[in-house]
Amino acid sequence: MKKRSLAIWIGIMVLSLAACGKKEENTPVQTSSQTQTESQSQKEISLEEIHNAVKEVYGENYLPEMPMEINDVLNISSDLYEEAIAETPMISAHVDTFIAIKAKEGKGEEVEKALTSYRDYLINDSLQYPMNVPKVNASSVLREGDYVFFVMLGQIKDDMAEEEDMLKQAQESNQLAIDAIKKFFE
Repeated sequence: MKKRSLAIWIGIMVLSLAACGKKEENTPVQTSSQTQTESQSQKEISLEEIHNAVKEVYGENYLPEMPMEINDVLNISSDLYEEAIAETPMISAHVDTFIAIKAKEGKGEEVEKALTSYRDYLINDSLQYPMNVPKVNASSVLREGDYVFFVMLGQIKDDMAEEEDMLKQAQESNQLAIDAIKKFFE
């Protein structure tokens, strides 16, 4: 009797699994040709091209050269973005940072909040060398749809004594990257 009950139970399970499999087979599947057609109708923007344009603006003064782990450092999980470029300098005395993230559709605002929180942390809670404070304060978060950027780049003249002048120069220098990025979205 127990064997028969077990056999009936196993039979029911097999039929249930087969029915589930049939439902999945009837689910529409998007083909790669559909994906290509849809993406061709939208303007594709390459993070690599943006990255190269920003590096070109600063030339040899572009200091970020080491990849940055955005999942750990910025607390941005991989389910929020499709692609990312994040770099920081190898020498800890420098703070120059470039982060470019292509968020998944509709997730740009969440990524922007995370990058803004990171910027707020740097300004309000992190310990900085005095020479880096103007650059940290001049940092920017830029969002263009689902593309989000954190920019903390540029040069400050060493001979400038006034903090206000150093901040202004850091803002102007950082703006060069912002302008280069915005050209891709015009």
